[in-house]
Amino acid sequence: MANPSGREQKAELVAEALHAYGNELEAFVRARVPSAEVDDVLQTAAIRAFEKAESLQDPDRVLPWLYRLHRNIVTDEMRKQASRQRLVDDAASVPEVPVQHDSQDLCACSVSQARRIEPAAYASILMLVDVGDASLAEAARILGISANNAAVRLHRAREKLRNTMREHCGVTNLRECADCRCVYEGCCSD
Repeated sequence: MANPSGREQKAELVAEALHAYGNELEAFVRARVPSAEVDDVLQTAAIRAFEKAESLQDPDRVLPWLYRLHRNIVTDEMRKQASRQRLVDDAASVPEVPVQHDSQDLCACSVSQARRIEPAAYASILMLVDVGDASLAEAARILGISANNAAVRLHRAREKLRNTMREHCGVTNLRECADCRCVYEGCCSD
């Protein structure tokens, strides 16, 4: 039987350490991330440990190496959460102005463009909240998503709609809609 290579030996060493110190590493992660994230972080760490086993310089220092690897993944996860929270905060700061369904106030171009916007999940939330007058909570329930996810999706959808309107019609709000070229070209009539 052939001797295992250095890479295989290090991978075996990592596997043994993960098995032997798994509870300690889990406690380390559990103290730093929300419960719902623990399993994902541990799984990511195990995969990364095997992928990077070859970079382990000192086999006697496998445990500190694993802690550093877990700490780096926890830090990455905290950065992702902070980024998601900023999106939610930004979406929450967008004022919820109910759309008036008076034909004078409702821009046909924006409704038409909202229906066509991609991805379809953006179109759905725009149609429910901005056109259909549903609350954000109602839209979240209808779409089967969390309120935070709905807030982020609505924020992104409104931003995408503004950009689409700017590119297609040259306007970004109802006050400018009277100057929209689509009125004359008829491209947004449904």
